Amino acid sequence: MSRLWPDELGVYLAAHRLCLVRAKRGLKTAVVARHQRAVEAADPGAWTSALSALDSVLSQSGWRGARVHMVFADQWARYAIIPWTQALTSRAERLELARQSLATIYGDVVSDWEVLLSDVAPPASCVACAAPAPLLAAVRATCARHSIKLASLQPQLIAAYDSWRHRLPTSNAWFVTLEQGTLAAVRIAPHGWDRVHTLRIDSDWPRELKRLQTFGRIASSHPEEGRVYVDALRTWREIAGSAGRNLCWLEDEGRPLGVLGHLGRFRRLAA
Repeated sequence: MSRLWPDELGVYLAAHRLCLVRAKRGLKTAVVARHQRAVEAADPGAWTSALSALDSVLSQSGWRGARVHMVFADQWARYAIIPWTQALTSRAERLELARQSLATIYGDVVSDWEVLLSDVAPPASCVACAAPAPLLAAVRATCARHSIKLASLQPQLIAAYDSWRHRLPTSNAWFVTLEQGTLAAVRIAPHGWDRVHTLRIDSDWPRELKRLQTFGRIASSHPEEGRVYVDALRTWREIAGSAGRNLCWLEDEGRPLGVLGHLGRFRRLAA
């Protein structure tokens, strides 16, 4: 059984913390271990301390022998929406268009970054994500050093959206995921995402929540549309108080979860 269904390891990597969830596969995914570690980084945007912490954890026997699904924080991601274009017939052509679009938005800072593309069926828009190539190379090297297979590697926004998409409208809404220092938001349209925003945030929560509600208002001219669905630490809803009353705070509903679903839950509950 273990040979056919190896354990799965979900890893969330951010500059200030590391979260891991180990789960046994079978008819139902069962979590067998969780771990969170605070990370101290001299530079809030650096990943070396977080990778060092991960390397230390993976050296322990309890975390070996599993397929890894890695999620990295949005502070290291830059996004662009790539509309479906029938003239582009290959993934290589779509990747080149994505590189050009990201360079137009962010400039030379992403020129040597690695570009990841979402897999979508036409005519849905494709989501392009640029991330620092040294970061992704370090993640892969860390897994290889411990003889661990890296099964998936994706940014927080993509992973969080996939976990919640069954709870979200098919259009005319915003989905937002929050982490310390970073907010990422996408507008959901009939054929996929049509806008994406990332920004740095601070501890002034009333101001940031008003900004989220502004996202909702510009999503549609109809008051019943343009709602804002928020993926965040559970404690942040309590901190928001009345300022977050009109936001749709996503909460777990007890449905069966895969390892990334369990990782997302742990990320939200751990503090």
